[in-house]
Amino acid sequence: MARPNGSSIHFPITIFTMLTSAIFSSLFILVSAQPWKRGIFIEPVTDCTQLPSYNNHTKMAGPWTLKVDSCYNGTATRGLCSIEGFESGQDITRQREDRPNTIEHGFITIVSDNDNIKTTLRCNGALNRIEAYVLSGVTPGALDWHAVGIDHHPSTGRLVWGKPQAVPVQAYRHYHRGKPVEGLFLGSNNETNWTMHSSGRDVSITDMKPFWVMRLMIPETSIRENEFRTLIRIDGS
Repeated sequence: MARPNGSSIHFPITIFTMLTSAIFSSLFILVSAQPWKRGIFIEPVTDCTQLPSYNNHTKMAGPWTLKVDSCYNGTATRGLCSIEGFESGQDITRQREDRPNTIEHGFITIVSDNDNIKTTLRCNGALNRIEAYVLSGVTPGALDWHAVGIDHHPSTGRLVWGKPQAVPVQAYRHYHRGKPVEGLFLGSNNETNWTMHSSGRDVSITDMKPFWVMRLMIPETSIRENEFRTLIRIDGS
């Protein structure tokens, strides 16, 4: 009988090696793409008294900004993210049709440059909700405090204001392997992972500058090719 050639002998071994390599590569990508989720346990903060700058007289915590924290760019060297530490801004999505120049609702963003105009938030202890100081009403540039929440439309997951159906947000503590992680992180329904992508040619109405769109990773959403993964930390925590 003729001796099998070399390729026949090594073919099963080659297939096994390829499969093993693919499995380990997939596991590496999965772990690397979610560096903040390994061994992480989260715990909700139940009231405003536990948040930075709480005033017992006014029952308010804040104001403070939101900051990009533990940002991960899957296409960059070592996953470094160029907007780590950048803070919250805002833009509007709709003006009322029945009242010219009246802003109806908008969303919280991340500024594209830390010298750009920031948007502050607070925790209202009387109503036990998180609010943002955003454009409101008919007077150009007028600001007021409005409750913020998550828009659960599958294509967004954005942090919005002016939408009564939005799901409330709250702060969470993170624990890594049983030890507390420094900081308090914004989230909703026990989810604190966010994605961010550039606004492209769109600019914010507040300063006419580009911005970053932040989306909470709700069950209906999935990460897109042009998005970074991140946590959103309450500044001062």
